[in-house]
Amino acid sequence: MRPKLILRGLVGLALAGALVAAQDAPPGLQTGPAEVAPHWTKNPGFPTSIPEGSAYHIVERGDTLWDLAARFLDNPYLWPQLWDTNKYIEDAHWIYPGDPVVLPEVAVITEGAGEELAVGPPAGIAEEFGLEGAEGEMGPAGGPGTSLRPVTEETALQCADYIVDKHEDDSLYIIGSEQGQDHYAFAERDIVYLSKGSNAGVRAGDLYSLQHVAYAVNHPATGRKLGTKIETTGWVKVILVQEDTATAVIEESCMDIHAADYLKPFERVNVPMVVRRTPADRLTPPTGKVDAYIIAIQNDATVAGQGHFVSIDAGSEDGISPGSVFSIYRVMYPSVPTPRNVVGQVTVVATRDTTSTAKVTYSREEIMVGDQIELR
Repeated sequence: MRPKLILRGLVGLALAGALVAAQDAPPGLQTGPAEVAPHWTKNPGFPTSIPEGSAYHIVERGDTLWDLAARFLDNPYLWPQLWDTNKYIEDAHWIYPGDPVVLPEVAVITEGAGEELAVGPPAGIAEEFGLEGAEGEMGPAGGPGTSLRPVTEETALQCADYIVDKHEDDSLYIIGSEQGQDHYAFAERDIVYLSKGSNAGVRAGDLYSLQHVAYAVNHPATGRKLGTKIETTGWVKVILVQEDTATAVIEESCMDIHAADYLKPFERVNVPMVVRRTPADRLTPPTGKVDAYIIAIQNDATVAGQGHFVSIDAGSEDGISPGSVFSIYRVMYPSVPTPRNVVGQVTVVATRDTTSTAKVTYSREEIMVGDQIELR
């Protein structure tokens, strides 16, 4: 089955009329522009206005992200996509009446995404893959009869590599540290100096992530350049600001931090919650869905295994969203070709337009750049 493409946000005006005017529009869906009324909430960063053409819903008593994904995205398991779009929501458990939930501008919905298989895992897989646990647990998003689990830890995801196809602004960067030029690698609690200050809008209390340009990433099969790998080295908090410089403390280091690492405003990641899922094996038939490749491995490792992050050459433009699951496979003798050798499984944790970051959630043997993947 092919993914269904459902335009959200822009679709409201795309077919010569607002989405809410359509006869089959879900009740409660509105289209911007609009102003959001002041209200009590524990999500104080909510947007005060909705852009023109954006589809949105004002939360009512009893709403959950699970329910809203079912109503507006046609699949409750895609609630992480709603959470990722509405980053002001601090905890997926809690949304409040009056909060605006903006739908993704383009949301590609894969039928059955995240659904649990009806059959149990093969013998020995349950312990290795972490599938044991009580049946019918209540997931954080509110779905009855499901057992939702985080794909990874928040700090690990915050530290994950990513791939960009355009140059990021690197004009704000680390000059050095309080220890001077003899101290060239920095870590938690070190005090560092920044290249800009109040003249550039830097303020005390601001939180920034730290990035380092790694290398160009080429497609393992075609050799075409896909983008540039960016390593997240940590994040800092500004504690003192002067006109042309600022002082910050390193709050977290993902790896060695160096002078010239550049800064971006810190954005908290949203860890996808997924249903327990039995990995594919050699007997699992192809799905005919998105086919892609593993194009890079975290920390420039030669091989990856269960728990490691990898990059893949499929993103939101291909219908991929956080929580999408891929089987990893190889064809050992392509000239024949022989049947697929399924070696593992990855779950997407963050997406960009044409690439995604994924975590290896099951591996039967080592995973390498160039291994093929198929959307479950």
